[in-house]
Amino acid sequence: MIRERRKVVGGIFADAAKYTLTAGVIGSILSGKYTVLSSIVVAIFFVSFALLAYFITPKDQKED
Repeated sequence: MIRERRKVVGGIFADAAKYTLTAGVIGSILSGKYTVLSSIVVAIFFVSFALLAYFITPKDQKED
């Protein structure tokens, strides 16, 4: 049961990483205010969400 919850939470963080990257890139292009600082902030959030998703999602267990 805990394993299934971790899969769901890991998926949520993976989706958050994708949405952060998409919204950050599209938002900065459409607004015309693309700066290095905004790129760094989007990259930090993307990497942090992606790392959380990686470590929260349980690894596959080997079937014996």
